[in-house]
Amino acid sequence: MDTWILLRGLTREASHWGAFAGDFQTALPQAKVVALDLPGNGQLHALPSPLTVQGMVAACRAELARQGVLSPFHLFAMSLGAMVATEWARTAPEEIRGCVLVNTSFRPFSPFFHRLRPRNYAALLRLVLHPPSADAIERTVWRLTSNAPGPRTAVIDDWVAARTRRPVSANNALRQLVAAARYRAPTVAPSPPSCCWPARTTIW
Repeated sequence: MDTWILLRGLTREASHWGAFAGDFQTALPQAKVVALDLPGNGQLHALPSPLTVQGMVAACRAELARQGVLSPFHLFAMSLGAMVATEWARTAPEEIRGCVLVNTSFRPFSPFFHRLRPRNYAALLRLVLHPPSADAIERTVWRLTSNAPGPRTAVIDDWVAARTRRPVSANNALRQLVAAARYRAPTVAPSPPSCCWPARTTIW
């Protein structure tokens, strides 16, 4: 049986996959699909987020071992999760059969002003340091990450509910930002096959 691990990005949790996780499982009925939370997010929101992507890899491996989910894995990962997947494939290639990376956008392939547009710096810092209401936060996240003309009410409601039930602390959000900012991807692709849909730049 193939095992697929789904990894989300900065301050996002497994529930943010929405209907995609179910659709993914339907498309691969023989596979085991596990939507994993990074420490500091989702079911693990009370834990401190590691300050490095390497620490996040170690946490993911430990959590899967705790759940009894055995390698090798396929990884489907977005944003910060894609950094974790890349580092995982680099440091433990025997555990990874392949990676699908979405919105990779990491050094050295994209400059910082492509990975995070300067006009969004102030809005992002306000979310981390002085968070407004859950609804305002999620509408800002939608505005920063979606090209759609307006937020979908049902999606925003689901995001607000997730944030209310399992809030990500300002400290953990900042720690995740630090980890993402510090990470530098290898210039040579890890040995497991990788397919990328970067935000700005095609790599590997």
